[in-house]
Amino acid sequence: MIRSLGGVTPRIHSSCFISEACYIVGDVEIGENSSVWPGAVIRGDYGRITIGRNSVVQDNAVVHTDDRLEIGDNVLITHSVVVHGGRIGNNVFVGANATILENAEIGNYCLIGAQTLVRAHARIPDGSLVIGVPGRAMPLSEAQRRLVEDPTSVYVRNAQAYRAAGLGEALNPR
Repeated sequence: MIRSLGGVTPRIHSSCFISEACYIVGDVEIGENSSVWPGAVIRGDYGRITIGRNSVVQDNAVVHTDDRLEIGDNVLITHSVVVHGGRIGNNVFVGANATILENAEIGNYCLIGAQTLVRAHARIPDGSLVIGVPGRAMPLSEAQRRLVEDPTSVYVRNAQAYRAAGLGEALNPR
């Protein structure tokens, strides 16, 4: 479900897959070939949310901000993740049930482990693995680095299959 609020309508690229069972409202922009899956909520009521190209917001994730949130290209936000403001760079994998609190800054090519808590105002450098509660950053191994080289391609293809089957919200081209 895509809704306007206060005269502001989400801007979603026509190539996106948007599940009819998600909720997107307000000042939200989503780039080409991105997807939002059932149960996800993206709420741009207090601030602007931008999501780049080829990014994925999986089932039951909550994306919100008090002022601004920038999510880069090729970002995989997996099941039941909570993201609340700040910035997530490009080529980032956020594991299931992780929480990223207000104004955290996640660099490029990062892997945030399942159930990890990234504290408010944390600064995570490029190429980091973050695990734990609270999350602690360490350098990625070579195998972990390969995981974030292209974390979303499977979901980009899956979203195209859903669109081809006529599933999801009807989007107006922009």
